[in-house]
Amino acid sequence: MELFIWPSDFGLPSFDFECLQFMVASKLCAAPISFVPSRNPRISKSGTFPCFKNGNEQITDFEEFTEFLRNSKQDLVLDSDITESQRCEFDAYTSLLKQKLYPAMLHTFWLDQSNYGTVTNYWFSSHVMFPWNFYYIERWRRRAQTYVESIGRTETTIIRDAIQALNMLSSKLGDNKYFCGDKPCSLDALIFGYLAPLLKAPLPSDRLQLHLSSMPNLVRFVESIISIYLPLSEEQIRQQSTEKRLWSKRKMQAQKVAEELKLRNQQKHNEEEQEKDSSYRDALLFGAFAIVLSVVFAVHTGIISVVREEEPNVEIVP
Repeated sequence: MELFIWPSDFGLPSFDFECLQFMVASKLCAAPISFVPSRNPRISKSGTFPCFKNGNEQITDFEEFTEFLRNSKQDLVLDSDITESQRCEFDAYTSLLKQKLYPAMLHTFWLDQSNYGTVTNYWFSSHVMFPWNFYYIERWRRRAQTYVESIGRTETTIIRDAIQALNMLSSKLGDNKYFCGDKPCSLDALIFGYLAPLLKAPLPSDRLQLHLSSMPNLVRFVESIISIYLPLSEEQIRQQSTEKRLWSKRKMQAQKVAEELKLRNQQKHNEEEQEKDSSYRDALLFGAFAIVLSVVFAVHTGIISVVREEEPNVEIVP
């Protein structure tokens, strides 16, 4: 059995959040699955990764994959200790993440211009086989855009909903090590996949990242999963250390450009406001001058005459 995934980067065994979900789920039950980093998405029926292959069978959906693991008769059965009430809660959180975090992940990595240009497009362009990178990257971005547009929410609403979801996850985890008790389950794999790239990727537009970083229990959860279930090899650590400086430089440059653009837009806005105020002032002055001039002209030409009415003399008889 093989799980085809996108290669590792940014302190993670894979850059893609769905690949991470598959990887953790398989590790939780010690399934004999080989992880195969790949740069050729054509081998997957979905045109991207993750892609689990078991003979002629392909699975690219997380729920189908976890169901396969539960029924695969491993020594460790995935979610074996989950009660019925916990399973209902699991379904509720799965739905919540799909509604709140999934659109934010798509927007953050694929639709945010700064993040897309600095991280996503650059990363996939160098990791997808040429010339297929031109085709697939644009295809994935259109797919993300179509999905985000279909939910009918603005960028502000998407980010706000994601922040609320992170707050709920932090509250749910509390001081616990995992979300369903002392033993990890597929919900932990699902949540880890969403949080890890958001925490680790060098995002110039980092509002969600900063919010996540301010939650120590969620950060601890991510780091714990990595160290226990997905530790990097020495080769991966060495390679990523070499590239870390490059990514940090790209992030700082993008943030600098974004800040300069923000200042220019603010300056332009101020100039437009000043011009608008000046236009109003000029219009008022012109109007007042026109009224005065019209009155003077009317008086001068006799159109308007000014009659001085004398008060009658009143004799006071002593």
